[in-house]
Amino acid sequence: MNIVQILPPSWSPAKHGRKSGFTLIELLVVIAIIVLLALIAFPMAQRMIASGQTAKATGNLRQIGVLMASYTGDNNNCLPLLIDWRQLGSSPDNLQFWQNLLRRQAGLATSGPVNGLWLPQTFYDPAVTKNQHPWGGFGGNDSIMLGLGTLPEIDCGVQFGSSRGTPLSRIGSPGKKVLVATAKDVEGSSWKSSWYFHGLGYASQGDKSSLPKPDARHAGKALCLFADGHTEALDVANMSAADRRKYFLRDEN
Repeated sequence: MNIVQILPPSWSPAKHGRKSGFTLIELLVVIAIIVLLALIAFPMAQRMIASGQTAKATGNLRQIGVLMASYTGDNNNCLPLLIDWRQLGSSPDNLQFWQNLLRRQAGLATSGPVNGLWLPQTFYDPAVTKNQHPWGGFGGNDSIMLGLGTLPEIDCGVQFGSSRGTPLSRIGSPGKKVLVATAKDVEGSSWKSSWYFHGLGYASQGDKSSLPKPDARHAGKALCLFADGHTEALDVANMSAADRRKYFLRDEN
């Protein structure tokens, strides 16, 4: 008997004799497609995360602006001191610096260090995911918000005879003066943010300054809080010397 006559007409080696599968070329094509999709999706995900961090940071700055306005309204229209170096205290919770002054003004409590941070989350920048400075991720401008017991040119008692802080009336146009900005610490510091920045050093040297300065960590720009309460992203890395003086120094300088 002929074997062809025994097998049903629909039989074929592909169906009954061998298992079908992907060829090496097909597998390589699939892997290449997956890699391509990952390369497209990863930057998009990173941009979405960064956008969310910027939105949160801007919201935090606006809250700081509200606290600043409340403080000045209750303190003879004077800004909080940058810091009172004469009363450092033994605990960061007792330090007389601007974030703590605003925190106490609003009655915001802190339970001590949480992941090394002492202040409510409002005072930190979510874009700094590690090595955030324990005193805050946004820096106060020490050329406008003066302290006490420091060098004469940045001492509020010497400049204005005030222990409250810089009078708003002495800083120039509030809509053009940056009080607080995303800031980075001195060159070589392990901290990725700073609680203050040196306005005069930045105004004179720009991004070349080795002192604490505004940090363009949000899409290449620094988030800034102005004395009138509005926030704005500034291209501090490419800012002209004239604009640096306009935004970061008192008009009296």
